[in-house]
Amino acid sequence: MDTRWIAVLVEKFGHSFSGYDLESGARRFSVPLPDYPHEFVVDRARLRGYVGHYGVQTFAHAGDGGAAVCCVDIAGGGREGDLECAPYHRIHGLQIDARGRVYALSERDNMLLVFEAPWESRTPARAVPSGGVKSHLFVLTGDGQRAYVTNLLSHTVTLVHPYDASRPPRAAHAGRRPEGCCLSPDESLLYVSSRDDHTIARLDAHTLEVLGTVATGEDPTRLYWSPCDRLFALNYGERSLRIFDPHTLVELGRVDTGARPIALAFHPADPGRAWLALNDHSVSELDLRTLALRHAFATGKEPDGLAILALPSR
Repeated sequence: MDTRWIAVLVEKFGHSFSGYDLESGARRFSVPLPDYPHEFVVDRARLRGYVGHYGVQTFAHAGDGGAAVCCVDIAGGGREGDLECAPYHRIHGLQIDARGRVYALSERDNMLLVFEAPWESRTPARAVPSGGVKSHLFVLTGDGQRAYVTNLLSHTVTLVHPYDASRPPRAAHAGRRPEGCCLSPDESLLYVSSRDDHTIARLDAHTLEVLGTVATGEDPTRLYWSPCDRLFALNYGERSLRIFDPHTLVELGRVDTGARPIALAFHPADPGRAWLALNDHSVSELDLRTLALRHAFATGKEPDGLAILALPSR
């Protein structure tokens, strides 16, 4: 059966989750969602998306926000109901482990929720305190035993053990207003970006000892480890993408993005290409060999998160 490559993303201000043909840019589906969805994760089969219902426009806006994770059938282009998070609100960061368990972060209540069988039970099996305040994003080890949470208001990164709440969260300082975070492939190193200090910190993933820092562009919001063993930082304020050697923290390249960069996704089958979501309601293609950036297609309002998937042709 033929396959087609699509880009899937949340459209925060368009209140939808949409898929676009990667080569033509044609919209293949758009699933209406409750107001202000933020962030998403895709299951291991790459057929279902889990979207956080944040429920308010940004972290700076007042209100309780949403209390659900919306389930989207990517292959069918429809909605499959919700995972219920109440009484926990402002669902933002989302991850999935190697066993298919879904993890959702409540920013309002600083709680990490675990849905151990999301295809069977719509309510969380666990809820663990994040150990910080205004918990926004997190990254997870493949087995789900360790979660690293960035906390905007306590200015900390915390190590949380979702399956052993008797172990208190361990906190470290990795710069003011930490947000972006990623793990090295062997899960021994943690990288955290500081939006206010404009830096990236490298930490020991077990002890949270800071092993080094490097300056990046203004207001770094997201970090990604590429298939070619490079660390990519999206600098929202500078409107740039910077590339680092993650082992030495030496800067290797910079791309001016024009609009503010929101999310990055690498092509699963072509190590030379990546796609970048921008806040001018568009996605651009990045040639990883030449670092040339070109407009690819328009999206709905405020694309947030991005994944490149192969689906069977219909």
